[in-house]
Parts: sequence; structure tokens; C-alpha cells
Amino acid sequence: MNFKIENVSYKYSADAPQILENINLEIRPAEVTAIVGPSGCGKSTLVSILSGVIPTLMSKGELSGTVQTGENVMISVVSQTPENQLFGYGVEDALAFGVENLGLDSEEIHARVESVLDLLKIQHLRKRAVTTLSGGQRQAVCIASVLAMRPDLLIMDEPVSSLDPQGKRLIQSVLGQLRASGQTTVIVDNNLDWFSGIVDHVIGIDKGKVVFDGSKEAFLTRFDVQQQLGVLIPQEAEIYRVLSNRFADLPPFSTLEDAFEALRDRVAPNISGSIEPVESPEAPVLETRSLSKSFQDGFQALKHINARFSKGKVIAILGQNGSGKTTLVKHLNGLYRPSEGSVTYKGASTAGKSVAEISRDIILVFQHPEHMLFEENVIKELTFCARAQGIPFSEEEALAVLEKYDLLKDKEELPVNLSMGRKHLLTILSVLFSSAKVVILDEPTLGMDLHLRDQLETIICDLKKQGKTVILISHEIPLVFKISDELIVLDHAEKLAEGTVRQLAENEALFERVHIDLPPVVQLSKQLGFQTPACDVESFANAITGSRTGGAVLE
Repeated sequence: MNFKIENVSYKYSADAPQILENINLEIRPAEVTAIVGPSGCGKSTLVSILSGVIPTLMSKGELSGTVQTGENVMISVVSQTPENQLFGYGVEDALAFGVENLGLDSEEIHARVESVLDLLKIQHLRKRAVTTLSGGQRQAVCIASVLAMRPDLLIMDEPVSSLDPQGKRLIQSVLGQLRASGQTTVIVDNNLDWFSGIVDHVIGIDKGKVVFDGSKEAFLTRFDVQQQLGVLIPQEAEIYRVLSNRFADLPPFSTLEDAFEALRDRVAPNISGSIEPVESPEAPVLETRSLSKSFQDGFQALKHINARFSKGKVIAILGQNGSGKTTLVKHLNGLYRPSEGSVTYKGASTAGKSVAEISRDIILVFQHPEHMLFEENVIKELTFCARAQGIPFSEEEALAVLEKYDLLKDKEELPVNLSMGRKHLLTILSVLFSSAKVVILDEPTLGMDLHLRDQLETIICDLKKQGKTVILISHEIPLVFKISDELIVLDHAEKLAEGTVRQLAENEALFERVHIDLPPVVQLSKQLGFQTPACDVESFANAITGSRTGGAVLE
């Protein structure tokens, strides 16, 4: 059946601003519909209305219009924060919880649990305690628990935000299977990259209104709408967007194969990329030596990790979920203590220092911002680190930062009421007022649209210019290759490689081993014969434009 919303408007109270205004849309059966729009545009509110949370559980707001979902229809939501949706000590308990509440017999419950364990390939997690899972593993279990209920309408709110590249491919495959079986699905996610291959229908919302409603193919040609809505598109489509302004007759493409066909006759062979300067190795500002970590249940999370972090560099740590990335960085700021080995900052061991002492030099921004929000309003949250560390600041400085990052209007707002992307931005901005010389960002893009990601890039570049070291954990591989100087690759608790981005980009076997695809721009530059692989779209486009071309260049 179709799910329709007609002339729906909503605000959370009589004196609150309008969140949705005269929304009309239709979710067609057996299709995958993407709902996109900038952070804070009303997407999550729309999900609450579709799922019945508004007005059934949240009844104080003002809702008008009609929502047609039919009778005896099950609508299930996968939230962007899996911790809020997992019930029970163990994984099996969490998977069975929703099915048990449907009143099914034990045989059917067992069959459904086994089915989703197989579907998402998480049989190896079934006996694990939920609290011991990595963020990505929890998200996979959360998705499985909802799929076990077999809803008529499946709504997924940023379902892969904490998943590694292999996990994203798996969820894409699962959604493809569900789509083929007739499942109706809505995905609320501004990162269209990971699921563009299975989307049928795109609905764009901005400032509470529908501004686009059409096919995926039509959406990928609307560069203006993409920019307005802050949507991340596949990097291949981004390459076309940039090059189409430079070549008058470039045919459109959105896949790697089509990009190669469109560009192979337009470039000179052996294009010279920018040559990476050879730098003399410096003494690291932060270093781990033979660092190992075993937990009480016997699980060994790190095995003899030797890693160096240089001053004024952006170093990304890559690896699949459970490879040890977060465990490693929690040793750097003292939240975990080594079972073996050591952590040194400026040559001195951090052993014996408290987390508070270490955080004056090394600070960690968690992947879930709710774990770092303590204050009653945004401006106090922004200056929390400074006040906790006794760092002087002026109100004018704080207000200027809020204005620069479009948070000034929210300065008296309760931080937890911000959208997920803005909450994450706020926790990162608070670090700017700290004394830390090393800043660790664990999955900082969670909940961020394209506009917020651009701001994140600016923050990271500013920290680097100040000579600070930024350590980044992210599964957004194109972003990692664009902004990082160096990479550390982990796999099953061990370090496989360490080096500059361009050095490791040459090592295709390494990335195949850890099941991470090199960014399309890297793959395409290799296919086209670049002497040095391009790591971001702008450098790729500049190299193409500067080579011998077979089409007219736009002036």
C-alpha cells in the first residue's frame, strides 16, 4: 500500500517555530525512498509523524493535515543512536525483544532471530554482551532487531553512520534483497553515496517544506538542489559536477565505469600529479610502543601497536569495526590503560596521570555527542572545556564562534535539543577553547550534512595551521583521503601499515585485505594513468584540466 502525507504542518508547541509546513508526499510500495535535507530541516520530525510517535507519544505539539498509513500496519524505525534502541544484556536478547512483544510463539521467535543473524552475517556476535560491542556492531544489531519484526514500512534514520565500509556494503545488499522482495523502505540520510545504487525516489526538505520530489536520476542532475539540501552525492557524480563546469561537451556520469569512458580520450597519458615532498622525520609528539590491550573477558583488542603521531599533521586511523581503532585512541587520552606497552606524550609516559591531566594536552571527542553534553545551554557547552581547565576566554570570542558556525540563534538552547549534526559540531567547537595540542575526533561526521562537513573540514584545517595534531577515526573514506596527511591501518587488533596518504594509496593489496575500497577519485586517476594518484576531486580536476584535452574548456 502507499503511505501518504497530505497538507501536514507541525510545531512542538503553540509558541514554538513551525517545523513542517504544508508537507505533501507519497511513499510508494516496494520502493526505497530517500528523504534528504540539511541538518535541522525537519526530517526527524517527519519520521516521528510517519511512525506515529507524533501525536501518539508526543501529544503536546500542534499537528494539522492527514497521514494515511492504513490499518494494522507495522511501521518500524531504526534510529541513528542504536544505544537508545537495544534492550537486554546480550545480543540474542536484543534481537528477540521486539519479536517477543508481537506475541509470537517461541519457535517463530527463534526462527526470526536466526534469520536476521544470517542475513546481516552477525552470528559471531550472538553470545556477546551488547555493552562490549563496537559502535558499528551495535548499529548492525539494532538494524537486525528491527528487521526481525518484518515491518510493512521500514524507516531507517542514518542507519550506517557508524558502520565500516564492509558493513555499509552489507546493509546495501540487505536493502536490495528486501526491495526485491517487496519491502517498502524509507532512508533518512544526507549521505546519498552509500545507498545511491538502490534508491528509487528522492524527497528533499528544506526549512520544513518539500523542495524536491522525483527520481534519483533527476536528483543527480540538479546540482543546485543538491547544494541547497547539503546532500553528499557519489564521488563519481561530484567529479562530473566539477568537470562539467570546465568541459563544454562532457557527457554525464555517476559511476566509475562511465567516468572512465567519458574521460579516457580527454587526457594525456601519464598525467603528472602533485609530487609529494620528502620530509625529514621528526620526533613524534605522541607515540605508542608495543601497546597491547586485553579485557577481562579475555578479548584482546590491541596487539603490540607501534604508532607515531607528528605535530601539525592530520592522521586518520582506518579499519573495519572491531579492529581496535576506538580502543587505541582511548589509550591516548587515558580512558584505557595498557595491558602491555606504553603511551608517551612529548617523550614522557602518560602512565600515572589522570584523564583530566592528560586531557589538558590530548582531548577526545566521542562519536556520540550525547556522551559529552553537560550544560544547560549552547554557549555554556561551547566554553565547558575552557572553564573546566581554567583557560581564559571572553564572551565576545564565544559569540563570534557561534556566529561563524551558525549557532548564535541557538545560544540559549538546551544542547541535547539540537539536531544530531549540530550537537556533534558543538562538541568539536568546544575543543577550540581547550589547551589541548592533540585533538582526537572519533567518527565526527555522524549526523552531519554537506554544509556541516564543510565546516568540519575548516575546523580541522585551522587546527592543523595552529600546529596541533588531529587524529581522525572515520569510515568516510573520500573525506579521509581529502584531508589527511597520514594513515594508520588496523586489522583484527594489529597495525598493518603506517604512512602518508599517497604512499598507502599505491598499496591496493592493503586496502583489499581490510575490505576498504579506495576512493573513486584514486581509482579513476590510476585507471587514467596518473603518475601520482589524486586523493581529492579538486586536485583530480586540476590535473585533468591541465592535461591535453579532447573537448572545449569553458572559460
